[in-house]
Amino acid sequence: MKLRIDGSLGHMDFSAAHFIPTIEKCAHLHGHNYHVNVEVEGDPVDGVLMDYGILKSIVRKSIEPLDHRILVPKHSRFSTCTIDGDVCLVTYGSKKFQFPLSDVHLIDVEMSSSELLSKSILEKTENEIFRTGNITKISICVYESPGQGACLEVSR
Repeated sequence: MKLRIDGSLGHMDFSAAHFIPTIEKCAHLHGHNYHVNVEVEGDPVDGVLMDYGILKSIVRKSIEPLDHRILVPKHSRFSTCTIDGDVCLVTYGSKKFQFPLSDVHLIDVEMSSSELLSKSILEKTENEIFRTGNITKISICVYESPGQGACLEVSR
């Protein structure tokens, strides 16, 4: 059995600015109103696969730090990030940005593409979701606009 939550309707969303140095148009600093869809698969226990509220809470906890921030990769072969006191210095190509550190969320992926954001969110949520014992598959989809996003799934 599958359970699905549409993040645009289930309030699993965040707004953030980012850049993708490897795509000319997307190398410009820009933002999205992202939403995160989640799907779990497994065997229901007492007629329930997983409590919707618990699942939404797990996903929301992983995306809350991203909301209203500039997403900056900590370590990337495409950009550099240097922290100098309360300032984050970002460079790639001929671009140099200086952001207040309080406006930045440092991400553990090489760039903030929807593909790698879905991977990051899945990695942050999978252990807690699988802990229920009856879930066998999780899919996380990060949409940067309606109908345009990337999904990643993991099975156990």
